[in-house]
Formats: sequence, structure tokens, C-alpha cells
Amino acid sequence: MVTWKEEIFRAFLLAFGTGQIIANASYLLKKNGINLARRQHQELPNYASDKMMKIKVACMFLAGVMFFMVSSISYIFHSYFSLAILVSLILFSIYAISEAIYYKYWKTTGFAVVSVILLGVYAII
Repeated sequence: MVTWKEEIFRAFLLAFGTGQIIANASYLLKKNGINLARRQHQELPNYASDKMMKIKVACMFLAGVMFFMVSSISYIFHSYFSLAILVSLILFSIYAISEAIYYKYWKTTGFAVVSVILLGVYAII
């Protein structure tokens, strides 16, 4: 049985994953998509090259796919797969922390902090 907290959290992950898939897929497919992605992904410093931005967009697309799949499977099987959700959140936090270490930029560090907070919310649930 899924608690109301788990229900809200997996709905959040489904919405977040869907949003990341749609937004980042459009950035990857559009001719000027990388320039559009710079507006959304302002956590990267201004000096980030187009290649760095494309890597960011691809990583966020994959994170979206991961959250979408984990939450969708949870809905399909009417069960809260806590281990799968935990692993996806840990992978997302590792990505965000790695990005913060690489760029050493305050906004990127903020993104990493938010990913760790999301992991903390999971721990509370």
C-alpha cells in the first residue's frame, strides 16, 4: 500500500521527469536549442561552451527519463519501489554534486544542494 506522502512524491517525480524530457528533448532537437537551453539552465556559468551545455541538456534529459520510468513503473505496478527511487535520487545527486565540483560556481552549487534536499525529502518520507 502506498502512503499519501509516497503518492505525492512519486507524482512529483513523474511531473519533474516528464518536464525534463519534454524541455531537454526540444533543446536537443531544435536548431537553436542550445541557446534556448542557456535560459533554462542558468545554473551553469556564462563561460560554459556549447558542448558543455549540450552535455548538461543530455544529462538532464536522461535524469528525466530515469525519474519518469521509476515513477511510471511504480504507478503501473501499484507499488512504491523505494529502492529504485532511492537509487535514482542518489544518481541525480551524484550528477549534481559532480557538476558543482567541476564548475565551482555558486549557482551550480545551489543546484547540487537542491538535489541533496530532494534526497533528504525522500529520507523523511
